[in-house]
Amino acid sequence: KDKINFQLNLSEVQDIFMKFRYKIPLIELLTIHKTVYTLFPFKSKGNPNSSSREMTEELFKQLIRVVFNKDQTILYETRCKIYPGSIQNIDLKIKTLQGYIFLTENYVFFKPFKKGRSYKIEIINIKDITMEIVSSATYVKIGTIQGKIYSVFPLKRHWKMDKRDNKKTEELYDVLNQAKMYKESEKLHLQRSEHDKIKKIKTMLEVSDRLTLKMLRTSLEMQKEIFNTKIFEWAKKFDFKIDGYHLIINKETIPAFIQHIKSLENGDDTINETIECLFCGNEVASKVKTCPYCGNNL
Repeated sequence: KDKINFQLNLSEVQDIFMKFRYKIPLIELLTIHKTVYTLFPFKSKGNPNSSSREMTEELFKQLIRVVFNKDQTILYETRCKIYPGSIQNIDLKIKTLQGYIFLTENYVFFKPFKKGRSYKIEIINIKDITMEIVSSATYVKIGTIQGKIYSVFPLKRHWKMDKRDNKKTEELYDVLNQAKMYKESEKLHLQRSEHDKIKKIKTMLEVSDRLTLKMLRTSLEMQKEIFNTKIFEWAKKFDFKIDGYHLIINKETIPAFIQHIKSLENGDDTINETIECLFCGNEVASKVKTCPYCGNNL
C-alpha cells in the first residue's frame, strides 16, 4: 500500500472524538476547514486490527491536553462520567456523558469521548463543591454562580470495565476546593491591588494640571499600542487636551474618568482587547462569544 504522510497544525483542530468502526476504536480529528482525519495506534505493526481501546483513549487524552489545554498547568485529570444537572435517581447509563475531565489553575474542562458538547467551568465562577451519594454511588457536585450544576463521577478501568472510583472522587473533591480557595485568594489580592492603583491615579489627577502620557500609561499598566488608541478616545470623551507628551487635565471630569477606569478594571469594558480561543489558539476580541476562526463558543 502507498504510504501517505500528512502534516496537521494543531491550531486547526476544531474537535476530537472517538468512535468504533468494525469494533475497532478510532479517533477522528475535525479541522476548522471541515476536513476529518481518522487515526488509531497499533499494538502490532503487522496487524491493522490490533488497535486497543486503552491505547486509543490514551492518545485521545494526550491530544485533548495539547489542543484544548495547551499552556495550562494540569492540576488533576481523570476518566469520568458527567451529567450537566442535579442527579435524582435517574438512569446514569443513559443520561451521563463519558470522557476525560481536566482541572487547570483557571478552569475545569470536560471532553466526551463521543462527538458532543464539551464543558468548560471557570474556577472563579464556581459557587460550591460538594460530595453527594446517589444509588450508592459517590460523586462530586459542582455549582456555579450562574446557577448551573454539574455532577461528576470519576472512573477507573478494571478488567476492561469502567468502575466508579471513590478514591478519585475524594481526590477530585479536594483538589477542586484547593483550586477554588486559591483563585478566591488571588482575586482578593488583585482587588486590593486595583484599589490601590485607582487611588494612586486619582491622587495624581487631583494634584496635577498635566501629566506625562508615559506616567499615566505606566500607572494604568497598559500596553503602549492600546494606550495610544485609548488616550485619544479619553481626551475627546472627558475634555482632556493632549500637548505633545503631556495630558492637560479637566478637573471637572476627573470623577467621571475615574469611574470609567474602574469599569475597565471590573471588566465592563476591557483594557486587554483580545483573548486566546481555547479551541484553536487564535487571538479573538474579548467580547466575542463565538470564535470567528473555528466556530466554537467561547
